[in-house]
Amino acid sequence: MGLFVFAQTDEISEDIETLQEKSLQGSADAKAKLGYCYLTGTKIEKNEKEGFKLLSVAARENSAFANYYLGQCYHNGTGTSKNPVKAVHHTRIAGEQGFEKAYALLGNYYYYGTGTAKDRKEAVKWLKKAIEDEDDVESLYLLATCYNNGDGIFRNEAKAVEYFEKAAEKGHAKARADEAYAYRYGKGVAQNSTKAVELYTEIAEAGDKDAQYYLATCYENGDGVTKDDATAFKWYLKAAENGNIPAQNKTGEYYAKGIGTSQNYDKAFEWFTKAADAANLEALNNLGECYYNGKGTKIDYKKAFDLFNRASKNNAPKALYNLGVCYSKGHGVRINTRKAAELLFDAAQAEYVPAQFLLGTFYIEGIGIPKDYKKGTTWLSIAADKGNADAQHALGNCYKNGTGFNKDKNKALEWYSKAAEQGHEQAIKDLNRLK
Repeated sequence: MGLFVFAQTDEISEDIETLQEKSLQGSADAKAKLGYCYLTGTKIEKNEKEGFKLLSVAARENSAFANYYLGQCYHNGTGTSKNPVKAVHHTRIAGEQGFEKAYALLGNYYYYGTGTAKDRKEAVKWLKKAIEDEDDVESLYLLATCYNNGDGIFRNEAKAVEYFEKAAEKGHAKARADEAYAYRYGKGVAQNSTKAVELYTEIAEAGDKDAQYYLATCYENGDGVTKDDATAFKWYLKAAENGNIPAQNKTGEYYAKGIGTSQNYDKAFEWFTKAADAANLEALNNLGECYYNGKGTKIDYKKAFDLFNRASKNNAPKALYNLGVCYSKGHGVRINTRKAAELLFDAAQAEYVPAQFLLGTFYIEGIGIPKDYKKGTTWLSIAADKGNADAQHALGNCYKNGTGFNKDKNKALEWYSKAAEQGHEQAIKDLNRLK
């Protein structure tokens, strides 16, 4: 909000001598304009302190022009110390007197809570005034977000899209991205993923890191465009290089799994580290797995455990599962099977399939919890039905051995076969033995 481009926004028609003469005669308007000239070096040598002094006098004499620019002095610390509260005070006086340039600033101040309490209802009032001629792009965008979120005004997604589009047409990249999001998910407009991809592409090619990330997700999921892992990787990498944190994590995942590019654990480790340094929870977990498995770095269970612990901040199921594994094996922490079972239960409840499988085995073997075949086979069945090959193999063993079920060779063969189809080596061996 550094808006000190005064010489380009306000033309002073009078010469300095005239302004000085009128100032001496007591004209508040002349004092304000002369103060402006001193601030900006317009028609006179720049002297910010003198400009501030003249604006202060004119503001006390109720000049809207002076109050607006005095507010800017306090906002930017020009000719005086920064004082956000006084900036809002003087800008508001100017706004209430109908000084149009104040409207957008007041909308911004109240929207973000700069120099005043955040008040989206008050922000909406001023933003509406600011967009009457639809020239102020940022005000269009902020008002669109208020309509989109029902913040300070009744939610109206259609109105939000209208203003996002108007702001985007004037070059606001974030507004174009939000417009694309609306088309992608049908928010306030008919759902049109193809249109969303077109809009994302427009600003992604112009270098917008967030649009590059969202465009990558479209190619990853085949949303509005043909699924293309190589193109998804290309846009994730561009976004990552431009500083988009989720894209840095995704780039690491693509390198780790060899999706859309050659597998490269060193590069995966590098990108996971960048995103983890920015406290991205998924990246913290992924980096932990690198240390746990020795991928792109040396095995370090203590570091892995610490990273999994940090990644579990919001109870992310995968991080909870990894912590459970660490506790069950004493990797990076003292063995605590009861704690392991608790963590696995939380992850399983959150529908993380590997946790459902492992929790099933804990119940069947009585690891950290009382042995309970019924609960064990229930969790194994849930995981097996979701395609987990380990769970399918374990379920085959249960039917073969009569653990939690009556012995049933056909059922055992069925589950061994499903696991074998996924390349599960032990399932293949057990299937051949049982036939």
